[in-house]
Amino acid sequence: MNNFVRSRRKKRTVLMVDDELINRELLEAILAFNYNVDSAENGSEAMQMLRSAKEPYSLILLDLLMPKMSGFQVLEQCKADEELSKIPIIVMTSEKSAEVRSIKLGADDFITKPYRMPEVILARCERIIELSEERALIREIEKDKLTGFYKSDFFFAYIRRMETRGMDAVALHIDGLDKLKAEAGDEAVNLFLQNTAQRIRENDSTTKGIVCYAGDGRFYAYFRHRDDYKELFEKAQTTSFSEQNKGVTLRCGVYERVDKELNPEEWFERAESACADRKGANYIEKYQG
Repeated sequence: MNNFVRSRRKKRTVLMVDDELINRELLEAILAFNYNVDSAENGSEAMQMLRSAKEPYSLILLDLLMPKMSGFQVLEQCKADEELSKIPIIVMTSEKSAEVRSIKLGADDFITKPYRMPEVILARCERIIELSEERALIREIEKDKLTGFYKSDFFFAYIRRMETRGMDAVALHIDGLDKLKAEAGDEAVNLFLQNTAQRIRENDSTTKGIVCYAGDGRFYAYFRHRDDYKELFEKAQTTSFSEQNKGVTLRCGVYERVDKELNPEEWFERAESACADRKGANYIEKYQG
């Protein structure tokens, strides 16, 4: 994996955030041979640069004590942002207590001031960037590009490690995609699936669980138990199941409070069996076993 990542890597750009000019100059001298280095002299400027960057930074080197916006505030804002949270952050400090607090806020590592060992700084930067790129590569592999949900293998691997008490297995089946493809082409089918995935995702945002796209118009969801799946069902249908897609229908099967003695594949076999009978009709059915 490391060799593969290295082979793909061009010269990375790092953002150095420190209010003291001498520190910025010193770090740039250490890093410039290996990386493109941008610098900001306070947290407010750093956030502007992060949000306006044409390409994401590979690493942020962050001082903690700065005017206008502290490094702690930068950390909090970055970790609260879906895209910026993917950028690894190394904090630069001389205070042990600050190291602990920054790690709790989501920092990936720290460099101790003053900067006496350039080779250590370079090694830490390289290690953190490589770990981040490996995580990004795994995220790319584990998600279906069309829907943004997990692929089946990763989905089942994850739910095996999750809590089973009070959880439901939900199978959503879209019928009629072959007809839609024949009439309107692949692009219409892809758009349909993306719209449906978005409706499920909007509902999933308030539900503790995960979703996968299992292919052939099948979505699997592993959700905290709820008594009524009508809202999920109706949201999944919104806009996708319109007049222009009359031949496409949705059926939903639910296996409530999964049995931990069974394996996850069996949970979804039961959920699928609940909605297997009436193709060509929109309906929800619960597994009765």
